[in-house]
Amino acid sequence: GQTPLFPRIFGHEAGGIVESVGEGVTDLQPGDHVLPIFTGECGDCPHCHSEESNMCDLLRINTERGGMIHDGESRFSINGKPIHHFLGTSTFSEYTVVHSGQVAKINPDAPLDKVCIVSCGLSTGLGATLNVAKPKKGQSVAIFGLGAVGLAAA
Repeated sequence: GQTPLFPRIFGHEAGGIVESVGEGVTDLQPGDHVLPIFTGECGDCPHCHSEESNMCDLLRINTERGGMIHDGESRFSINGKPIHHFLGTSTFSEYTVVHSGQVAKINPDAPLDKVCIVSCGLSTGLGATLNVAKPKKGQSVAIFGLGAVGLAAA
């Protein structure tokens, strides 16, 4: 059911260092260590203020968006032709461009090659368990698959 947009830069887990920030960005600065988040938070909508949802009205998961939120244009190109974004993160690249609400600032001492899994695998499994399933002591649960998400759920 998704509109295929190609070519595009895939990837949604990573760790990185902010190289530059756009106009109006005040919560990040060059040199900050960050993890991209493909389910970003604008911080202003009702979902961002809710304890029950993280499906931000502006930055929710959208596999059909191939450009930036504000203008719909891609920030990637090759030989003058646009390359589409993926999940607002496009992390399978040496550099990427993201909305400031789609990164979380982290401790600069954290090793980026290890904490990158927190940007999806760990947070998805742990978040689904604690915030959605909310299992009670003594209940039985089933976890299908023990990759990064399944292990974090366990």
